[in-house]
Amino acid sequence: MLIHPQTNESKSRKSLVLAGGGIRVAYQVGVLQAMEEAGLAFDHVDGTSGGIFNAAMLASGLEVQELMDRWADLKMAHFVSPAGLTDYLRPWRMKGMGDTDAIRTKVFPHFGVDLAGIHRNNLPITFSLCNFSKKSVEAIPAKSLHENHLLAGVSLPIVMPALQVGDDWFIDAVWIKDANLMEAVRRGAEEIWVVWGIGNYPAYLPGALRQYVHSIEMSANGGLWEEFEQIKWINKEILRGESEYGQRKPIRVFVIRPQLPLPLDPDLFFNRITARDLMAMGYSDATAYLSAIPESGTPLNDRSTATRNLGDCLGFRLDFSGELPWKDEMSRVRFRIFLRYTDWQGKGTAEVYSSIYLGHLSREFLGTGGQFVTKDGPGRVAEIASTFQIEGRKYYLLARFNVKSAWHWLAGMEFKAIEVVLYPKMEADPEIVMEGTLYQSFVGRLRSFWKALAITREGGRGGIGYKLKQIKKMIYDEV
Repeated sequence: MLIHPQTNESKSRKSLVLAGGGIRVAYQVGVLQAMEEAGLAFDHVDGTSGGIFNAAMLASGLEVQELMDRWADLKMAHFVSPAGLTDYLRPWRMKGMGDTDAIRTKVFPHFGVDLAGIHRNNLPITFSLCNFSKKSVEAIPAKSLHENHLLAGVSLPIVMPALQVGDDWFIDAVWIKDANLMEAVRRGAEEIWVVWGIGNYPAYLPGALRQYVHSIEMSANGGLWEEFEQIKWINKEILRGESEYGQRKPIRVFVIRPQLPLPLDPDLFFNRITARDLMAMGYSDATAYLSAIPESGTPLNDRSTATRNLGDCLGFRLDFSGELPWKDEMSRVRFRIFLRYTDWQGKGTAEVYSSIYLGHLSREFLGTGGQFVTKDGPGRVAEIASTFQIEGRKYYLLARFNVKSAWHWLAGMEFKAIEVVLYPKMEADPEIVMEGTLYQSFVGRLRSFWKALAITREGGRGGIGYKLKQIKKMIYDEV
C-alpha cells in the first residue's frame, strides 16, 4: 500500500510531494510504480498543479496500477476545452484562453476522480493551490475538498480561468510554488520525497511557448529553493532540540526527477510522445534512484532539479506485437519501445524506455535499465535490452532487429520484425521463458517516422532531413 491510513494527521513522518508539470505528470505514475515495488509507503501526500491529477486519483482510492491503466488509455484531446465563441470576440474580457469544462466532464471521469469517494476515504492527502483572494498557497485536505478546488488547482494562468469556492478565488499555484514541501514539514515529516518534472533548463530558448515554460521554471524552481532554505533553518533548530513541528531528527529531502527535460505538453497532444512513454521514463529514473538512495537525501541546492542541455534530439516509438509461448501457454504480447537519441557536444547517447503487455497476466509491465547498441553482422543489427519485474521476479529481455537505412525508415520498410528472448535475471543457469518474433504493422512503421519527436539544439522542430541525419548517427554506432 502506497499510503498509510490516516491515524494522527499532525504526526506524519514520511510525505510524498507530487509537483506540477502539466499533463507530463504521467511521468509521476512510473515513479509511483517503482516506489510501490520498493516497499515505500507514505503518511501524507500533497499534489500541486498537474500533480493534483495523480493525488486526486489516489485520494479516490485507486491503486497505482489503475493510475497506469487510466493514463495509458487517456485521450489527450479531452484536455482541450475552448471558451465560448463570443469570448474570443472580446479577448480583453477573457478570463482564460479556454475553460475547465472538458476536465470536469471528460478527464476527471476517465481518471476515476470521485469527490464523494475522496470525502469518504479521507486519506491524508492535500491539494495545494493558490488562494488568489489571499495571494497565498493553501493546502486543502481531502475532507474539505470542493470540485472547483481540483479544477482551479490545475488551471494554469492565462490558459484557464480562476474558480471560486465560497468567497475566495483559486487558481494554479505555479507562480508561487509548484511543490509544497512546507505542508509536509508542518505535518511533522522527517522524510520528504519529491517527484519533480518541471525541469531546470540551462539555456534560454526562443519562441513564445518555450519562454512561457521558462517563466514557469523560474517560478517553480525559485519557490523550491526558498523552501529548501526554510528546511535548512528548521533543521538547525531541530539539532538544537527545538522542534516546532515535532520532528525528532533533521528533515531529509529526496528528489526524483528526469536527467533530461521532459517533452512539452504539445508533444503529447500531437502524439510525438505518449503518457505510456512518460511513465516508462519515470519508472526507469525512479528505479535507478532507489537502487542507490543517498543516505543524507538530495543536497538542498539548485543542482537538485538541474538538467543538461538536450542538444539535438530524436525520439520515436516502436510498437511490436504477436503471440508467443510463455512456458506452457500462449500469450498475446505487445512490446512498446520509445527510443530517444540525443547529440550534445559531439557525444551521442541513446536511451530506451519500454513496456511489455502479457496477455496471460492481463497486465502491462514497465521496463528499466534500457540499452541500445548496433553491431555489424549480415547487415546492421540493433539490440535493445531491458529489465522487467514480473510478479515479483526480475526478467531480462534481449531484442534484436535488422536495420538497413534511414531511407527505409522514412518509407515504412524498417523496424518490421523483432526477435525477443526473455529469461530470469541474475540466475546461474536461467531458463528461457519466452522466445520468438514480434511484428510491427506498416501503419505503425510509417507513424514511427512521421510522428517522431525531433528537436534541434536551438529548441526548434526538425524536419525530414533532420530526422534522417539523426537516425543515421544512431544506426552507425555514434552512440
